[in-house]
Amino acid sequence: MPYYFNTKTMKAKHAGGDYSTAHGPFVVGERIIFGHITITKGTQAELHSHPNEQFMLIEKGRARMEVGGKKKTVGPGDMILIPANTLHSCKVLGSQDLVFTTAKDTSWGIHGTKAAPQGAAKKAAPRKAPAKRRASR
Repeated sequence: MPYYFNTKTMKAKHAGGDYSTAHGPFVVGERIIFGHITITKGTQAELHSHPNEQFMLIEKGRARMEVGGKKKTVGPGDMILIPANTLHSCKVLGSQDLVFTTAKDTSWGIHGTKAAPQGAAKKAAPRKAPAKRRASR
C-alpha cells in the first residue's frame, strides 16, 4: 500500500450517494477515510446520516450546515464534528464551490443514507434487550 498521495493528481470519486454532489479524491486506510472533497456551488448534500463519525475542515466557500437539528453558516477555518448516526445536511452558499478536508472512521464507508422525506413513515429504532435484573439478597 502506498504511503504518500497527491490530491492534485488523484482521480476524483463520487462521495455523496444519491443525496449529494460531493466528489473528490479520498483514501481508505485501515481505520480512517481521509479526503479532499468538493460540493459544487448551487448544490447541496441533502439530509442524511451514516454510522461512522465524521470531521470536516472547511478550506474554501461557505455553506449552511445542519447537524443534529442545529444550523450554522460555516466558512474557511471552521471544523465540524458529525457524530455517528446523526442527521446532517450542507447547502453551498454564494458563488464558490465548498471545498473541505474530511475524515471518517472506516466502520461504514464514504457514503451515507439519505433521510426519509418529512412526513414519511419512519422505521422504528431497533429495540434494546431488557436489562438483566440483579438478584435481590
